[in-house]
Amino acid sequence: MTIRARLLWLTVGLVVPLLLVGFYNLWEAWQVSREQLNESIERQAELAATAFEQWIEAQSQTMTMISNLSQSSNPATLKEYLDFVVKTRPHWLDVQIVSPAGEVILAQTVRDKPLPLVSIETLRQEAAAKGSLVILTEQISEENLRLLSLASPIAGGNFVVARIDGASASNVFRRLNLPKENIIAVFGPNNRLLYRSNVSPEQVSSDVSNTPLLSALNEKTVATVEVESPYDKIRRVYGLARIETVQCVVSVGIPSENLYAPAKQQYRRQFWVGAVIAAFAILLVTFIARGIVEPIQRLARAARAFGEGDLEARTVVGGGSPVRELGEAFNQMAEQIAEREEELKKLDRLKSEFVSSVSHELRTPLTTIKTLVKVLEDSEIGRNEREEYLQTIGVECDRQIEFVQTLLDLSRIEAGAYRVALRRTDAIPILRQTVDAHRRAAAARGIDLEFAPPAALPPVLTDAATLRRIVSSLIENAMKYTPENGEIRVSAERIDGRIAVRIADDGCGIAAEDLPHIFEKFYRGRPLAPRKDNDECATANEAAGVGLGLYLVKSLAEQINAEIDAESPAAPRVRGSRFTIRVPVAAGLSEITH
Repeated sequence: MTIRARLLWLTVGLVVPLLLVGFYNLWEAWQVSREQLNESIERQAELAATAFEQWIEAQSQTMTMISNLSQSSNPATLKEYLDFVVKTRPHWLDVQIVSPAGEVILAQTVRDKPLPLVSIETLRQEAAAKGSLVILTEQISEENLRLLSLASPIAGGNFVVARIDGASASNVFRRLNLPKENIIAVFGPNNRLLYRSNVSPEQVSSDVSNTPLLSALNEKTVATVEVESPYDKIRRVYGLARIETVQCVVSVGIPSENLYAPAKQQYRRQFWVGAVIAAFAILLVTFIARGIVEPIQRLARAARAFGEGDLEARTVVGGGSPVRELGEAFNQMAEQIAEREEELKKLDRLKSEFVSSVSHELRTPLTTIKTLVKVLEDSEIGRNEREEYLQTIGVECDRQIEFVQTLLDLSRIEAGAYRVALRRTDAIPILRQTVDAHRRAAAARGIDLEFAPPAALPPVLTDAATLRRIVSSLIENAMKYTPENGEIRVSAERIDGRIAVRIADDGCGIAAEDLPHIFEKFYRGRPLAPRKDNDECATANEAAGVGLGLYLVKSLAEQINAEIDAESPAAPRVRGSRFTIRVPVAAGLSEITH
C-alpha cells in the first residue's frame, strides 16, 4: 500500500473518531450551557421573588400599624388613619374592620363602594387559626380585578382586612430592569393569578393550578420548566421561585427561541464547520503525501549514515512544516549527540584525572606511612624521633580517613541516603570547638587562626555535626592557600533571618574566572597571580586535592538548608578569600548571650 493510501486511511481513521468525539463534546457543551441558562433564569425568578416579598413586607407593616391603633386608639383616630392609608397608597383599594360574624364595622375605600368580601369566611378562619397576618388572592370577575387580600386579627375577635390591587406589583418588578421579553407572573397561595406583566382581560380567570407550569415546582423552592404558556400559548422557559413567608409563587418566563436559539445556532454552525474541515482534510491529504515522501527518504538516508558512525551526517530540511520540523529535530538531535560525545570524552578525561588524583591521594600517605614504619623498625632511633614519626603516621592516617569519608559522604548525598537531624542549636560552641581543633595545625604552619564570637546570637536550626564539618573543611581549605605569617578569621553575625558564619583569610585568593566554578565537582581553581617571583602563591595550585572539598561543602550546606558563597578578594583586603555560610535561625527563640 502506498504512502498516499496509508495517509488517506489514517486520516479517515483519525477524523471519524474525532468527529464523533466532537459531536459528543458539543452535546455535553449544550447540556452545560442549558444548565447555566436555567440557573440564570432561576436567579432572575429568585430576584423577582425577593423584591415581591419585600413589597409584601412593606404592606404587612401597615397592617400591623392598623392592628395596633385599633387596640389603643378611639374609633375617630382609627378612621382618620384608615383614610390616610387609602389616600397615600393608591394601590390600597379599601381597608375594613370586620367583626367575627363578618359584619363591616369600619371601612375606608377609594372606590364608590367597598369591594365585596369574597373570601371573608376563609380569611376569618385562617386569621383566627394562625393568630397573625394571612394573605389570600381574590378575583373580581365582573371587573377583571385581581386582588391581594390581607387579614390580621385584632382585639375583641375582630380582624382588619385590606384589599390591594395586584397590578400595582408592576412597580416592584419594573425596578429590577429585567429584559423586556421576560414575562413576570405572581400566583397567590391558592394558585390564582395575582399579577402578570402581559395578560388580556379574558385570560384573567384562567385556572392554571393543575398546569405543568406550577406543578413543576412541587415541594421545591426554586425550579425551571419549559412549557407552553396557558395564557398566550407561547412556549417559554420559566424560572419559578416560591416565597415561603406568604406562600406565593413568582415566575419569570423567556421565550424558548430567544433563550436557546443562539446556542443551538452556534452548535449547528460548529457542526457544519467541523464537517467541512473533515472533508477538506481527506481531500488535502492526497496532495500532502507528495511533499512528505521525498523529505522522509532524505531523512532516512541521513539516519542510516548517522547510525553507521558518521556523526557529521545531516538531512536537508525541506517539505511541509511537519516534515521540516522533523528534519530540524533530527539535525538538532544529531548536534546534541555529537556534543554529548564530546562531553563523554571530557568526562573520560576527568575520570582518568580523578582516578590519577585519587591514586595520588591514597598512595602518598601510604608511602609515607610505609617509609616511617621501616624507619621505626630500626631500634637505634631516639625516643623523640620515634614519637615524631608516630605522630606523622597518625596525621597521615587521619588524612586517609578524612579523604575516604569525603568520598563516602558524597556518594551518600548523591544517592539521597545522607540524613541530617535539624535541631535548635547554639552555633557559638560549635564554631569555638572547630577553631580550637585547628589552632595547633595553623600554628605549626605559622598561621594566626582566630575566632571573634559575637556577644549574643540566636540559636540556629541545623545539624551540629554537619555544620562543624562545613566550617572545618573551609578552615582547612583556607590554611592550604594561606602563606606563612598569614591570618584566618572566623566570625558570626545575624543578618535578617539567618546567621552568617564567615571564614576569611589573607591568602592567595581565587582567580576571578574561577570564582563562579569553585563549588563544581572536580574543579580546581587557580590562585590570584603572584605578586613576586618568590610568592608562595606561585605554587599554591600544586596543593593536594582532587576538587571535591568545596563541592562537598556546598552539598552539605544544601542538606541543612544553608546558603554558601565566596568572595575574592574580600574587601577591604586586596587579596585573600572569604566564604560565608548563611544558616537559618530557629524560629521563636530569643538570643543567647555568651
